[in-house]
Amino acid sequence: MKAHNNIYGNEPADQLAKETTTSREAEIIYSKIPKSTVIGELKEEGAEERQSDRDASTKGAITKSFFPTIRDRLTQRLQMNIKQSTIVTGHGTSRSYYHRFKIVDDPTCVCKMGPQNSDHLLWECELLRKQGDVLKNRIKKAGGNRHITNSDVANKHTKLFQISVNSINFEIL
Repeated sequence: MKAHNNIYGNEPADQLAKETTTSREAEIIYSKIPKSTVIGELKEEGAEERQSDRDASTKGAITKSFFPTIRDRLTQRLQMNIKQSTIVTGHGTSRSYYHRFKIVDDPTCVCKMGPQNSDHLLWECELLRKQGDVLKNRIKKAGGNRHITNSDVANKHTKLFQISVNSINFEIL
């Protein structure tokens, strides 16, 4: 609208526009936030809420041993399959899991060295000693610690972890 054109309300509107541009509130009202920033902040808030819920829960201990934080899991590009899922969650084709649901009478691994759970299959099973030793040696060669945790293997040595887990033959166990 042209200024000073004798149009009713033009002068008051012009005055309000000038006040708005010099007002501190205008900065807040007009500040444009990129869509990507908003999406990132919403994802972060969601992850924090899920982390809070997860921390308060007594469930998921096995998964928490591999991924202590939600962020750990979200940053990994795991190619999930039944073997990966069994190890990372403790749910699936292990004798310990089957025993929980009374599908098998005994959770003991066929190697007789302990309950067939995720830790046993990765680190202790006599029948999988070769795979476990290969995993440990490859991690050490890649600069891993002497004491390798589930979190380390899943987050710092993801590819080696996936190769090792995929080599497990659950059918003989």
